[in-house]
Amino acid sequence: MATWKKTGENAVRPNKVANKFAHMTLPKDKCIRCDKVVYATERQVSTKGDAFHRHCFSCAEPTCRQKLNDRSAKTNPGDPEIYCKSHVPKTASWSIGPDAMNMMRLKQYSDMQKKLSKKATLRAANYDLNACAIQGEIQSQTLVKDKQDSKLHGVENNFPAVLVDANQHYQNDLRSRQEELEKKQKEEEDAMFKKFEAERRAVATEADKEIELEWESKLKDLIAMWEKNCIDEKEFQKRKAEARKDFDAKKNVRLRNKTMRVAQKQQRETSALVDRQGDVMLKLIKDQKEQLAKDMQEQLENAKHKASSGDTESEEAAEWLEGLGEESLNIEEVVTDIIGMTEAPPPKAPRNRKSDIMPDEEDDDFNKVFDDHVATVAENEQTTFTELVHILTGPFMSDLSKARAIYRWITYKDLNNIQFSETGMDSPMGLLRGIKYGTETYHTLFKRLCSYAGLHCTEVNGKSKSVGYEPGMKFEGNSYRNTWNAVLIDGEWRLVQCNWGARFLVINKDKNESKPKEVDEKDDSIKYQYDEHYFLTDPEDFIQEFFPNKQEWQLLDNKISLEDFENQPLVRSIFFHLGLKFKKTYPAVMDASELGSVDVRITVPEEIAQDTAFLYQLRYCEKSKMQELEYCGVKLERFVYQSIQGNEVVYSVHVPTNGEYYLQIFASKMDATRPGQVSSIEGVKLKCVCKFKIIRNSKEEHMYALPNCAPGEWGPNKAARQFQMTAVSHQSGIITAENNLKVKFTLGMPLVFLAKLRMNGVDDKYFQDFIDAQFDDHHLRVKVGFPLSGQYGLDIYAKPKSAPADQPLAHACKYLVNVTDVQNPVDIGVAEIATALETCMGNWGALPEIQKYSVVPQTHTNWKIKTKLSQTVIKFQVPQDVVITAHLVKEPNEDHKDHLNIQRQGSDVVAITAHGIKSAGNYMVMVFSRMDSDDSTVYSNIFNYLIQKE
Repeated sequence: MATWKKTGENAVRPNKVANKFAHMTLPKDKCIRCDKVVYATERQVSTKGDAFHRHCFSCAEPTCRQKLNDRSAKTNPGDPEIYCKSHVPKTASWSIGPDAMNMMRLKQYSDMQKKLSKKATLRAANYDLNACAIQGEIQSQTLVKDKQDSKLHGVENNFPAVLVDANQHYQNDLRSRQEELEKKQKEEEDAMFKKFEAERRAVATEADKEIELEWESKLKDLIAMWEKNCIDEKEFQKRKAEARKDFDAKKNVRLRNKTMRVAQKQQRETSALVDRQGDVMLKLIKDQKEQLAKDMQEQLENAKHKASSGDTESEEAAEWLEGLGEESLNIEEVVTDIIGMTEAPPPKAPRNRKSDIMPDEEDDDFNKVFDDHVATVAENEQTTFTELVHILTGPFMSDLSKARAIYRWITYKDLNNIQFSETGMDSPMGLLRGIKYGTETYHTLFKRLCSYAGLHCTEVNGKSKSVGYEPGMKFEGNSYRNTWNAVLIDGEWRLVQCNWGARFLVINKDKNESKPKEVDEKDDSIKYQYDEHYFLTDPEDFIQEFFPNKQEWQLLDNKISLEDFENQPLVRSIFFHLGLKFKKTYPAVMDASELGSVDVRITVPEEIAQDTAFLYQLRYCEKSKMQELEYCGVKLERFVYQSIQGNEVVYSVHVPTNGEYYLQIFASKMDATRPGQVSSIEGVKLKCVCKFKIIRNSKEEHMYALPNCAPGEWGPNKAARQFQMTAVSHQSGIITAENNLKVKFTLGMPLVFLAKLRMNGVDDKYFQDFIDAQFDDHHLRVKVGFPLSGQYGLDIYAKPKSAPADQPLAHACKYLVNVTDVQNPVDIGVAEIATALETCMGNWGALPEIQKYSVVPQTHTNWKIKTKLSQTVIKFQVPQDVVITAHLVKEPNEDHKDHLNIQRQGSDVVAITAHGIKSAGNYMVMVFSRMDSDDSTVYSNIFNYLIQKE
């Protein structure tokens, strides 16, 4: 056991332990600047823990000598002096300054202490000595308590300050041993990598031989045909060239498939090797920590014995123990914690959510320092994993921060597109060669780096709802296999998916799904993102996308089956980022009612409800119809009613006819500082939050579409969110009216408006005389007089009054208006059925009036149409200043106008769709027109069709 000796010029350091803890004898401090004794009343300490007189606490630069305080004083590694910000000597490009490290560690520790005081379920603090690089941060805790911001007020920092002085020796010794071990492990890995290269060369040679044999056989057949005069020489050369081209393509496909199978085998071998090497590395770190803990305990016992001895040194020993906080310190807890962390417990559900242990996202200063440090490391090259991990995790004290630093490093570096200046195994970035050549994956790399940082980490295999997966799919065979990590953080297993968290290019796949945009690896202008959700994801959220093969790695108290996993809705990370929740438990596949209806309700946190935009898309499930967005000429989105009720987003879906559909919901937070900028909520900017499959199989007729208004939600919330408009008269998106309607808003900013009234089967232009929008800088009043009973859509458009004259108005909001009774209906100019039949009889095809309006049939020039289909689309070329309408009647006089849809496509084409015609019989489509500028309500009959439904 070490002996206690008084400190002084002739101090005796009896053994290695005393060398490590020599600082702990608390010598009489002398000022770094003037070398005179510093008394408590005039003492000021640098971030390194060095003492100064208050009057000496100034910049060491002779030409400066600026007075400094705790925050403005800067230090440099290896230099006890202090400097102002302008004169502090520069450090290596990858280094992080002591001030930044100090802030990070104090923040981490204070957060940990606050959580300890609030959550009885949290474990004791993890006193990880390997992470503490400077003593001053702890010794200056009194100053911190008085001078740091309110986040640290009231925090008792009980970290054993004096014990951390052993860190430098421990860290250097550990690094040296790790480098020695890594060198041996690299030799083993080099041999494996050479084997991998040989395997790939053998695969390429095999593919070449196979294709060449097949090519020779094909060539013999061609030669035989030529020799028998079955083909001439020109045809022979043509077929030979075509065959060679086909075989070259076939060779590339075969080589790719063979290489992929070999790569998968090599990935498994690499993972197994990293597992074995990681266990050895963790054992090394465990041995080092145990020795350090033993040395700490021995030194503490020496001090206790000396303090109770009663000799001349006992008073100083007692003072040392008091400074250590020995009365409140349980060194056995510290030792147990250090040693205990080297043993991995079996997997079980963590006791706290991610939000309970992570730093506040709003702490921009801390997060910036953290991310800047990781970015600086990532932008420089390291030659060994030991060097990388010590630089990357050195400034951080907790398991959590070390793991997050590794995760951010992996997600910061674009590993898939990394550029290697040298491709040899001894190149500066040769340690990432496995990523480059596909023998190592993100999760294997994460596991490897964790072992160097002393963190237990394992790979978890299972299934995932990855790209290509759709709601309701069954996991069969090897489809949708995936691998992720579980890492031990303060004694609890947490889940990490580096590959999904890695930054990715945002591409709008809907525009061209078959040909995604090519990514130029050298294009610095490309913007990437990374996803924090997949770091330490809460198990109940993780199980929404990932299902492990081994049930215990669900990390749930209540385990679920694979069938349960398949039956869950498809959700993505933005769902959790926004804090969304389903109003109730919904299945992945929803059966529509007899009327084709399905409801989905999503709860939005109140604090972001007004700043979050939602959109949706309804699509067919059939692959042959995936790109079709219409039913009978009507957009499928018009069969979905989206509204916001309080902090709930409601989707009322009425699928048009029997079949299978996908309902996909998108969302994003809005930029509230830019009112009227609708481009910020375009579909390409929104991300998918969830997706359902809807099946309808009923005997009821098809559903009718909503009026052809602008896409998106119904109701006034969008207007409030984007244009600071407050609804006064109608807060709901659905209005019931009779003869007329008045809609009122108060305005938070001066705007200009345009209002439009829409009704299925009627040209929008007709309603211009029935709607009026009156507004000033503070109010908007929209007055509507309805010409007929029925269902209408009311669209309101707006833009800031100060906007340029040529800036188009943006959609503000819309209402669905059900008009039940109009006392004095107005003739909208379409003939009654009886009159139409009378006009039509004996007058089939084009009528003379058609020339007056310059209307030309495009698809059906013959008036008689025979069909077995339930829908017929008739298209006309129609000038912009001509209005078209039509009637559909089944013989003898059955009105079927609800089965008729009229839509202008582009500037000069009008499509008339007769849909839902299921029963056999004769149907008449009567087409009418008038000039848009004509004040008369009289329409002229221009064409009559006879549809014979078989």
